[in-house]
Amino acid sequence: MPSNENDDIAVIDEELIQHALADSADPSAGGALSLASMVSEATSLRLSFKSIKKIDNLAGFENLTTLCLDNNVIDSICNISHLTQLKWLDLSFNNITEIEGLNSCTQLMDVSLFNNKIDTIQGLDECKELQCLSLGNNKINSLDICQYLRKFKKLHLINLEGNPVCGEPEYKAQLLAFLPKIKYLDYALIHASDVANAREQYQDELQDAEEQELIEADKANRDATAAQETAMLEAANLTVTQTIFDDFFKEDTEYNKLQHLPQINDIVEDLQNSINTQSEELKDKGLALQKQKEEEIEKFEKALEGVRAKGASISIKKIEDFARQKKRVFRDIEVNDASLTKAQPLLDNLKDLYDQLMDMEMQQVQQFQELLDQFENAYGILKSQCAEQTTNYFKTIQEAEEKYHEDVTKLANDLLSKAGEGELPEGLTEDAKNLLVDRDALMASISSSHDIHVSKAYAAESIMEEKEKQNAETIVKKYTDDAATRNRSRIMELYKFVEDSKASILMIMNQKTQEEEDDEY
Repeated sequence: MPSNENDDIAVIDEELIQHALADSADPSAGGALSLASMVSEATSLRLSFKSIKKIDNLAGFENLTTLCLDNNVIDSICNISHLTQLKWLDLSFNNITEIEGLNSCTQLMDVSLFNNKIDTIQGLDECKELQCLSLGNNKINSLDICQYLRKFKKLHLINLEGNPVCGEPEYKAQLLAFLPKIKYLDYALIHASDVANAREQYQDELQDAEEQELIEADKANRDATAAQETAMLEAANLTVTQTIFDDFFKEDTEYNKLQHLPQINDIVEDLQNSINTQSEELKDKGLALQKQKEEEIEKFEKALEGVRAKGASISIKKIEDFARQKKRVFRDIEVNDASLTKAQPLLDNLKDLYDQLMDMEMQQVQQFQELLDQFENAYGILKSQCAEQTTNYFKTIQEAEEKYHEDVTKLANDLLSKAGEGELPEGLTEDAKNLLVDRDALMASISSSHDIHVSKAYAAESIMEEKEKQNAETIVKKYTDDAATRNRSRIMELYKFVEDSKASILMIMNQKTQEEEDDEY
């Protein structure tokens, strides 16, 4: 291993990469490839024993499945997050102190970090496909790694030989108990009887671990379900149903005072229940409309695909017919010494073909616009229904807030009356008593709190309306832009086809004319 501090430290540069790829190139492959082509097509890169200090300059290696950087002087794992296809990573015999930078390398199956300076196993959480892990000759000293390694359900080989942890009396038994699917530990084959004995020895600890894993799995499932629902509501412009109640109180500093009033929690709970009920109703109706929107999009795209497929089929047939005609004329001219007068009609036919194809393209543009108009009308009806639902929803939210305001005001008036008569309920907190000292200040707080809630509702409604409008405009713009791009590309394609065909016809005509002139002399 080249670790002499006096050695020149190499970097992963173009020359190093070129040599490495050339060494691993298939000798049977014909032709010379550019470095860019070699990089983009490479699936394996081996740079062992190169005195490399830092992983760098690997841009373009997105198809890499094997990366060997062993026996260098690398001190950190970095700049490989784009290597998402990587399956085998060898960084053994380096100076790495921490496992990191592998979160996006989710396809990794075999990782070797043998003979480094690592003291804990971490940073592999997203590597669910991991099967082989070599961490021998490092500084790992705790059996806590057993819990961490349990998450890798496909792991069947692990090497920790040469780490301080191997000196622990329970090292082998604990690893076998917590990692029952391991087939090889420190180069040795594991026997089923050893696993059974180890699991019996640690049955209580295993039960605790399994129970904790069930709790964590349940939480992960709930989090995933919640994230999925949030994404679904975001797509349907319904995130307000998850946030509106919390938004009411998030910046309501006046409520921080009012919350000390007795029984106000019941009033807040009534408001929350009312908002939740209305939100669930909006969610159900909104998701149903979102499904109809998606169906309209699918219907439009299918119709558009059908129109374009039909047009393409007709265009291809016309072009193929012309190509066969051109081939026959060229053969007659070349083989049968036919008159050049046969070539002239080809140019006329080519012009006719171009006109026909351009007419078809214009028809495609018109058909697209007709389909888009139909889509916009159908989608617009659904958009209007969404707008109506949004208006009704916020109307009910406003009504719920008005009732909340009335109930809080009534509660405050009742308490103020009792305070004036010296009949306040027992156990009233000092904060609540202080609120009841100044009627005007208390009523001002209630009014300000109400105003905050109302402004939040107005803002949320405006955001929903604007987003609904933007969503519709974005969809139409996408289709319009795609159609314009396609149309430009198609016109250029037709123009090039005609020019190339015309050039080939003129060339054969010129050649034949020159031959005839030469024969005359």
